Amino acid sequence: MSTRRTRLAFTLAAALCPALAQLPPPDDQAPAEPQMVDLNVVALDSRGDPVTDLRPDELRVTDNNKPQAIAFFHHREAAPGRPPAPAAGEFTNRGPANIPRATLILFDLMNESFGTRGTSANQLVHELASLETADYVYLYILRLDGRLYPVHGLPGPEDRPPSPGDAPWTRQIKPLLDNALRTVQQLRPVDTDVAVRAQLTMRALDAIAADLSRVPGYKSIVWVTDGVPLVLGPRRSDTGDFVDFTPLIRQMSEAFNRSRVSIYPVRQVMLGSADNVDGAAHDGMESIETLSLFANLTGGRPDVGKDIGAAVRQAIIDMRTSYQLGYCPPARNWDNKLHKLRVTCTRKGVRIQSKTGYYAWEDPPGARGAQAIESIARATFDAAEIGLQAKLSGSSGGLVHLDAHIDLRDLALVRSGDFYDGHLRLAVVGYAQGELSQRTPIIPLDLHLTSQAHDQALQQGIPFSQDLNVSKAIRSVRLIVFDRGSDSMGSLTVPVPPAGR
Repeated sequence: MSTRRTRLAFTLAAALCPALAQLPPPDDQAPAEPQMVDLNVVALDSRGDPVTDLRPDELRVTDNNKPQAIAFFHHREAAPGRPPAPAAGEFTNRGPANIPRATLILFDLMNESFGTRGTSANQLVHELASLETADYVYLYILRLDGRLYPVHGLPGPEDRPPSPGDAPWTRQIKPLLDNALRTVQQLRPVDTDVAVRAQLTMRALDAIAADLSRVPGYKSIVWVTDGVPLVLGPRRSDTGDFVDFTPLIRQMSEAFNRSRVSIYPVRQVMLGSADNVDGAAHDGMESIETLSLFANLTGGRPDVGKDIGAAVRQAIIDMRTSYQLGYCPPARNWDNKLHKLRVTCTRKGVRIQSKTGYYAWEDPPGARGAQAIESIARATFDAAEIGLQAKLSGSSGGLVHLDAHIDLRDLALVRSGDFYDGHLRLAVVGYAQGELSQRTPIIPLDLHLTSQAHDQALQQGIPFSQDLNVSKAIRSVRLIVFDRGSDSMGSLTVPVPPAGR
């Protein structure tokens, strides 16, 4: 939208508490800082139950077979810490309807053969109906045209949160799924060949990961599918050229990691199909390799087999409790190559699940933060990985004052001696008629907290204040916070009070 139509000027106020934060130069002017590799680690005992009392000295991390020193360690519980109840006129991105975690089941009709769809549907009905709890479990269908259909979708802002006495939605899974399948079943379009199908599938997965980003913490996608190809030979490519989807999957895995999404593939291909004929050469049918790559790069389980129920139950268990840890490899490690990761535990009988690799992209200073902030600025919903509370106070002449607090418990801080260090990047954007109008420059907020200030901020949050000069057209502003240490995101949209327009 033209700035001549809706002009929004922001003026930064030096209102940050000086004991808690420093304002360094912008990223493109600042010297390079150590970049942290963030890992989500699930620890299981011999029975497959979560281990909840690990210490950081019991974990070992290697990056391309080189030991790494753990700089950040945090035990993540099922539900994130909720901020205090908002005061009058104050808003929060975590309320009663907030979802602390999510296990999303994707029933992939687009990539299921006709012979396996019925088997998968029957398994879904049987397994979901027998779940002890259906809290934070959601079911989508990937239609034959590549679009997503919510059987039981993620709740929107207007949806009422479930009450304690409500029956689980899975008790009605058979009529729900039967009605959904009747709605979406149709013949596959004749022009949807394997190349187009693979692209539509990855686009749908990317859309799901973006939608899941508004759920705080870690999430999982149980992907029930026959699979999609990793490469296509000329005979199966729609262009007649060799096509390799590996770069696209690498790029998508970074988006999944930013959204804290792990993929648990459940491959339903039938015995005797082309993929299972020993020695047969079939262009573009390396589906197992594709699914394993997705799982390994996102921290899911590549070997869950054909049992949908086992995959769902395991994903639910894994999402309830996990460990977040980070390490800072030397600058030379960022070489635009795939790095192999291995996380082990010295405690006997403990099995570790984590992603097995990452791509060490050599990004320009500030690129990750700018890309993440841009994606959230244009989203239709707020991200809740980082808890935020904020209030806008209006006055005459179009001046409003933003007072906000950032939940310290959601940030990746590295302890260095007697101090806790972290690196945040903030922006404030304004919306006129629902469209992004203008924004502040990215604001670097580097934390250097004493132990006393750290303990205080755990209770009160990190304060942030800013004066905004808004035009009459602006109806809401959104505070966006990006944590460089963990790639976590938080945003909160606040309506502009009438006195401030």
